[in-house]
Amino acid sequence: MTDAEVGKKQAETKAPFDLSIMPGQTAPLGFWDPAQFTLDTTESQYKVYQEAELKHGRIAMLAFLGIVVGENFNPLFNHQITGPAIFQFQQADAIVSYFWLGVMMVCGWIEGQSIIDIWQTPEETFSDPSGVAKLKPSHVAGDLGFDPLGLMPKVPEKVLSVKNKELNNGRLAMVGVAGIVAQEFYTGAPIF
Repeated sequence: MTDAEVGKKQAETKAPFDLSIMPGQTAPLGFWDPAQFTLDTTESQYKVYQEAELKHGRIAMLAFLGIVVGENFNPLFNHQITGPAIFQFQQADAIVSYFWLGVMMVCGWIEGQSIIDIWQTPEETFSDPSGVAKLKPSHVAGDLGFDPLGLMPKVPEKVLSVKNKELNNGRLAMVGVAGIVAQEFYTGAPIF
């Protein structure tokens, strides 16, 4: 479906919000939704999709950095961990048997804080007729309230530019990391 057809379909369904002002619409693809999740969605559901895409993109960017550092420098455990990055977690767990538990606790703490900070309370969710949890209306997708270096610009056009760059880099990282993992699994050799 072309961008024009998507726009026409959204007009027909009377989307209650304007998707054309949302971040992530850059040349050459424009509004990129190959699975067409947003055709009949509400603004609150769109914010959930956008939050998920940003979070996965950020994790993929960190994963790429971890792959490069892990395969080239081996900074942890006195350089005992070697080989393809996809097998390094198992090596760390063999050295420190509770390593996976520490990783799970850190992930749980981050996700738990995310639930507390950006999602509706259980009371709000249960009182909603749909019974589906939504992000708080005041939450801006991807905003963690953490910018100690003051890198986020104050001008709305520049903010949109920064958000578009982050989404595009995150999308590239998700594809890139998936390719690295597939290649390392198939060949059994490190990429870097």
